[in-house]
Amino acid sequence: MKQVFLSADDFGRSPNRNKAIDESFKKGLIKSAGLIVTGKYLQDAVNKMNMGGYIKYVHCHFNVSGNINGEDSLDKPLTEKMAKDSTFCENGLFKPYNSLPSKSKDVFKWHKVYKELCAQYNKFLQVTEGKGNRGHVDFHLWYNLTWPVSIALNLFTWTHHIKTVRYIGVHQEHTRRRIFRILSWNPFVKCYRSSNIDGFLTHPELFEKEKCFELYCHPDYMDGKDVLMDNSISYFEHGKKSMAEHIRIAQKYDLEFISWRQE
Repeated sequence: MKQVFLSADDFGRSPNRNKAIDESFKKGLIKSAGLIVTGKYLQDAVNKMNMGGYIKYVHCHFNVSGNINGEDSLDKPLTEKMAKDSTFCENGLFKPYNSLPSKSKDVFKWHKVYKELCAQYNKFLQVTEGKGNRGHVDFHLWYNLTWPVSIALNLFTWTHHIKTVRYIGVHQEHTRRRIFRILSWNPFVKCYRSSNIDGFLTHPELFEKEKCFELYCHPDYMDGKDVLMDNSISYFEHGKKSMAEHIRIAQKYDLEFISWRQE
């Protein structure tokens, strides 16, 4: 039997996302969730995790970009230098992810990013009162593929004794992106091959040799209906079904779903 870390992304991003993740925990559909601390819906997420009793299964989800999905999260950096840097921010708010630094000369901004990651991690520890999972971090998988973020992540995992981290997804493993994986790599930190559930169901053969891997999801309510769905961007065009149905199908592959547990 393969062990699978089943985790939800973007807790704190919007009221609907928060409600959907909370429901997913209560129904046993997910085992972990990543908390974003930069948006205006953070306290709503914190209230839900405290009332739901699953706070120890929530970890820090880094964010250095704005929301492009119309969720009105108004993501603000926690450090002044990041807020004033026009590479990342405009009018004190993070720019959308497609504005992230792509030129090699931007590598010199790594120190600003590192300070921002530290501030977000400390905020996570504060709002979870030290009860959250401090040993695992993750992030939107497209912005670790930038020069300053990859360097900052490398230093952060060393200085904060991080045990596990999501570095890269199966859709990002082609050659031209390996440089960012090398830059961010810490040999003392464990990472596992990862994909959204949709991608796994379409190409399970990509995980045949893996004894342990991660499946991530983005719980939400689709089409205005109170039906719990995973609105992950589909890289493999798998048919849309409810989250419960996706997970039920995945279980046919003899998977044991586990959490990023607090040590």
